[in-house]
Amino acid sequence: MNKNILVAWPIALFIIVTLTIMSTAQAGCYDKRKPGMDWSGCNKTNKMLDDQNFSRAKFDNTNFSHSDLENSNFTNASMVNTELFGAKLNYSNFTGTDFTRATGYRASFNNAIFIDTRMTKSEFFRASFKAAKLVNADMSRAELGRANFTNAELSGVSFEFTNLARASFKGSRLVNVDFRGTHTFLTHFEDANLKRVTQLSQLQLEIACGNGGTQLPEGMERPASWPCGE
Repeated sequence: MNKNILVAWPIALFIIVTLTIMSTAQAGCYDKRKPGMDWSGCNKTNKMLDDQNFSRAKFDNTNFSHSDLENSNFTNASMVNTELFGAKLNYSNFTGTDFTRATGYRASFNNAIFIDTRMTKSEFFRASFKAAKLVNADMSRAELGRANFTNAELSGVSFEFTNLARASFKGSRLVNVDFRGTHTFLTHFEDANLKRVTQLSQLQLEIACGNGGTQLPEGMERPASWPCGE
Protein backbone atom coordinates (compact mmCIF):
# COMPACT_ATOMS: atom_id res chain seq x y z
CA MET A 1 0.00 0.00 0.00
CA ASN A 2 1.18 3.51 -0.79
CA LYS A 3 2.92 5.07 2.22
CA ASN A 4 1.25 8.42 1.54
CA ILE A 5 -2.15 6.77 1.88
CA LEU A 6 -1.15 5.19 5.20
CA VAL A 7 -0.10 8.60 6.55
CA ALA A 8 -3.14 10.44 5.22
CA TRP A 9 -5.73 7.93 6.50
CA PRO A 10 -5.46 8.78 10.26
CA ILE A 11 -5.59 12.48 9.44
CA ALA A 12 -8.69 12.03 7.30
CA LEU A 13 -10.34 9.93 10.02
CA PHE A 14 -9.60 12.62 12.62
CA ILE A 15 -11.15 15.31 10.39
CA ILE A 16 -14.27 13.21 9.78
CA VAL A 17 -14.78 12.52 13.50
CA THR A 18 -14.20 16.18 14.40
CA LEU A 19 -16.67 17.42 11.80
CA THR A 20 -19.23 14.86 12.94
CA ILE A 21 -18.94 16.03 16.57
CA MET A 22 -19.16 19.68 15.54
CA SER A 23 -22.20 19.13 13.33
CA THR A 24 -23.94 17.17 16.10
CA ALA A 25 -23.28 19.95 18.61
CA GLN A 26 -24.51 22.61 16.20
CA ALA A 27 -27.63 20.60 15.43
CA GLY A 28 -28.58 20.66 19.12
CA CYS A 29 -28.51 24.45 19.04
CA TYR A 30 -31.49 24.40 16.69
CA ASP A 31 -33.61 22.04 18.77
CA LYS A 32 -37.19 23.10 19.40
CA ARG A 33 -37.81 25.17 22.52
CA LYS A 34 -39.31 22.88 25.14
CA PRO A 35 -38.89 21.75 28.76
CA GLY A 36 -35.77 19.65 29.31
CA MET A 37 -34.06 20.78 26.11
CA ASP A 38 -30.27 21.14 25.85
CA TRP A 39 -28.72 24.26 24.33
CA SER A 40 -25.45 23.95 26.21
CA GLY A 41 -22.62 25.87 24.56
CA CYS A 42 -24.88 27.48 21.97
CA ASN A 43 -24.78 31.10 20.79
CA LYS A 44 -28.21 32.64 21.35
CA THR A 45 -27.36 36.33 21.40
CA ASN A 46 -29.91 39.02 20.43
CA LYS A 47 -32.78 36.50 20.32
CA MET A 48 -36.47 36.96 21.15
CA LEU A 49 -37.07 34.08 23.58
CA ASP A 50 -39.70 35.53 25.91
CA ASP A 51 -42.80 33.68 27.18
CA GLN A 52 -41.15 30.25 26.99
CA ASN A 53 -41.18 27.12 29.17
CA PHE A 54 -37.51 26.28 29.73
CA SER A 55 -38.02 24.19 32.87
CA ARG A 56 -35.32 21.53 33.44
CA ALA A 57 -33.43 22.81 30.38
CA LYS A 58 -29.62 22.87 30.12
CA PHE A 59 -27.98 26.15 29.15
CA ASP A 60 -24.48 25.57 30.51
CA ASN A 61 -21.95 27.83 28.73
CA THR A 62 -24.73 29.25 26.54
CA ASN A 63 -24.46 32.87 25.39
CA PHE A 64 -27.77 34.73 25.84
CA SER A 65 -26.25 38.21 25.74
CA HIS A 66 -28.74 40.97 24.84
CA SER A 67 -31.54 38.44 24.38
CA ASP A 68 -35.14 38.83 25.57
CA LEU A 69 -35.99 36.01 28.02
CA GLU A 70 -38.76 37.79 29.89
CA ASN A 71 -41.77 36.10 31.46
CA SER A 72 -40.27 32.62 31.00
CA ASN A 73 -40.13 29.53 33.20
CA PHE A 74 -36.59 28.41 34.09
CA THR A 75 -37.59 26.13 36.98
CA ASN A 76 -34.77 23.66 37.78
CA ALA A 77 -32.81 24.77 34.71
CA SER A 78 -29.01 24.59 34.60
CA MET A 79 -27.33 27.87 33.60
CA VAL A 80 -23.79 27.20 34.79
CA ASN A 81 -21.29 29.60 33.16
CA THR A 82 -24.11 31.12 31.12
CA GLU A 83 -23.47 34.58 29.63
CA LEU A 84 -26.32 37.05 30.15
CA PHE A 85 -24.74 40.41 29.36
CA GLY A 86 -27.54 42.95 28.93
CA ALA A 87 -30.18 40.20 28.76
CA LYS A 88 -33.79 40.88 29.79
CA LEU A 89 -35.17 38.30 32.22
CA ASN A 90 -37.89 40.34 33.93
CA TYR A 91 -40.89 38.50 35.42
CA SER A 92 -39.24 35.09 34.85
CA ASN A 93 -39.27 32.20 37.33
CA PHE A 94 -35.87 30.85 38.44
CA THR A 95 -36.98 28.42 41.13
CA GLY A 96 -34.23 25.81 41.57
CA THR A 97 -32.12 27.32 38.78
CA ASP A 98 -28.34 26.92 38.94
CA PHE A 99 -26.48 30.12 37.96
CA THR A 100 -23.08 29.03 39.33
CA ARG A 101 -20.31 31.15 37.75
CA ALA A 102 -22.81 32.78 35.39
CA THR A 103 -22.10 36.33 34.17
CA GLY A 104 -24.55 39.09 33.41
CA TYR A 105 -23.33 42.68 33.29
CA ARG A 106 -26.42 44.94 33.30
CA ALA A 107 -28.79 41.96 33.09
CA SER A 108 -32.36 42.78 34.13
CA PHE A 109 -34.24 40.50 36.58
CA ASN A 110 -36.94 42.94 37.68
CA ASN A 111 -39.96 41.28 39.34
CA ALA A 112 -38.36 37.85 38.82
CA ILE A 113 -38.70 34.93 41.27
CA PHE A 114 -35.65 33.24 42.81
CA ILE A 115 -36.54 30.35 45.14
CA ASP A 116 -33.82 27.86 46.12
CA THR A 117 -31.71 29.43 43.37
CA ARG A 118 -27.94 28.92 43.28
CA MET A 119 -25.86 31.92 42.16
CA THR A 120 -22.53 31.22 43.86
CA LYS A 121 -19.42 32.75 42.28
CA SER A 122 -21.61 34.48 39.70
CA GLU A 123 -20.90 37.96 38.34
CA PHE A 124 -23.88 40.28 37.94
CA PHE A 125 -22.26 43.69 38.14
CA ARG A 126 -24.86 46.47 37.67
CA ALA A 127 -27.65 43.89 37.27
CA SER A 128 -31.16 44.92 38.26
CA PHE A 129 -33.31 42.90 40.68
CA LYS A 130 -35.95 45.57 41.35
CA ALA A 131 -39.03 44.22 43.14
CA ALA A 132 -37.70 40.68 42.74
CA LYS A 133 -38.58 37.92 45.21
CA LEU A 134 -35.60 35.94 46.54
CA VAL A 135 -36.18 33.05 48.95
CA ASN A 136 -33.38 30.75 50.16
CA ALA A 137 -31.19 31.92 47.29
CA ASP A 138 -27.44 31.28 47.55
CA MET A 139 -25.62 34.38 46.27
CA SER A 140 -22.43 33.76 48.22
CA ARG A 141 -18.99 34.69 46.87
CA ALA A 142 -20.66 36.57 44.02
CA GLU A 143 -19.86 39.86 42.31
CA LEU A 144 -22.89 42.11 42.74
CA GLY A 145 -21.27 45.51 42.75
CA ARG A 146 -23.82 48.27 41.92
CA ALA A 147 -26.62 45.68 41.63
CA ASN A 148 -30.09 47.11 42.23
CA PHE A 149 -32.37 45.36 44.74
CA THR A 150 -34.72 48.32 45.23
CA ASN A 151 -38.07 47.25 46.76
CA ALA A 152 -37.07 43.59 46.58
CA GLU A 153 -38.13 40.93 49.09
CA LEU A 154 -35.27 38.81 50.37
CA SER A 155 -35.71 35.90 52.77
CA GLY A 156 -33.05 33.34 53.70
CA VAL A 157 -30.62 34.76 51.14
CA SER A 158 -26.87 34.24 51.60
CA PHE A 159 -24.50 37.07 50.67
CA GLU A 160 -21.54 35.46 52.43
CA PHE A 161 -18.26 36.95 51.16
CA THR A 162 -20.11 38.66 48.30
CA ASN A 163 -19.18 42.05 46.90
CA LEU A 164 -22.15 44.40 47.31
CA ALA A 165 -20.20 47.65 46.97
CA ARG A 166 -22.52 50.45 45.87
CA ALA A 167 -25.43 48.02 45.49
CA SER A 168 -28.88 49.37 46.36
CA PHE A 169 -31.40 47.87 48.79
CA LYS A 170 -33.54 51.00 49.04
CA GLY A 171 -36.98 50.16 50.37
CA SER A 172 -36.24 46.43 50.41
CA ARG A 173 -37.32 43.94 53.07
CA LEU A 174 -34.65 41.53 54.30
CA VAL A 175 -35.38 38.56 56.58
CA ASN A 176 -32.67 36.10 57.69
CA VAL A 177 -30.30 37.49 55.06
CA ASP A 178 -26.70 36.51 55.81
CA PHE A 179 -24.09 39.29 55.49
CA ARG A 180 -21.10 37.38 56.90
CA GLY A 181 -17.94 38.73 55.28
CA THR A 182 -19.96 40.81 52.79
CA HIS A 183 -18.28 43.89 51.30
CA THR A 184 -20.72 46.77 51.90
CA PHE A 185 -18.74 49.84 50.80
CA LEU A 186 -21.35 52.53 50.03
CA THR A 187 -24.07 49.89 49.85
CA HIS A 188 -27.41 51.74 49.96
CA PHE A 189 -29.81 50.70 52.72
CA GLU A 190 -32.02 53.79 52.67
CA ASP A 191 -35.55 52.95 53.94
CA ALA A 192 -34.61 49.25 54.08
CA ASN A 193 -35.69 46.93 56.91
CA LEU A 194 -32.55 45.31 58.36
CA LYS A 195 -34.03 44.29 61.70
CA ARG A 196 -33.91 40.56 60.95
CA VAL A 197 -30.68 40.20 58.98
CA THR A 198 -27.81 38.10 60.34
CA GLN A 199 -24.02 38.49 60.63
CA LEU A 200 -24.16 42.23 59.85
CA SER A 201 -21.47 44.10 61.77
CA GLN A 202 -21.31 47.70 62.94
CA LEU A 203 -18.29 48.22 60.69
CA GLN A 204 -20.28 47.06 57.67
CA LEU A 205 -22.91 49.67 58.53
CA GLU A 206 -20.29 52.38 59.01
CA ILE A 207 -19.00 52.02 55.43
CA ALA A 208 -22.51 51.65 53.98
CA CYS A 209 -25.22 54.24 53.41
CA GLY A 210 -28.59 54.66 55.10
CA ASN A 211 -31.04 57.23 56.38
CA GLY A 212 -33.62 57.82 59.09
CA GLY A 213 -35.91 55.28 57.46
CA THR A 214 -33.38 52.45 57.71
CA GLN A 215 -34.50 49.97 60.37
CA LEU A 216 -31.50 48.49 62.19
CA PRO A 217 -31.02 45.21 64.06
CA GLU A 218 -31.39 45.42 67.83
CA GLY A 219 -28.27 46.73 69.56
CA MET A 220 -26.78 48.39 66.48
CA GLU A 221 -26.22 52.13 66.17
CA ARG A 222 -27.02 54.42 63.29
CA PRO A 223 -23.67 55.69 61.88
CA ALA A 224 -22.98 59.41 62.25
CA SER A 225 -21.98 59.50 58.58
CA TRP A 226 -25.56 58.75 57.45
CA PRO A 227 -27.02 59.88 55.15
CA CYS A 228 -24.19 59.61 52.66
CA GLY A 229 -23.31 62.49 50.39
CA GLU A 230 -23.56 62.32 46.65
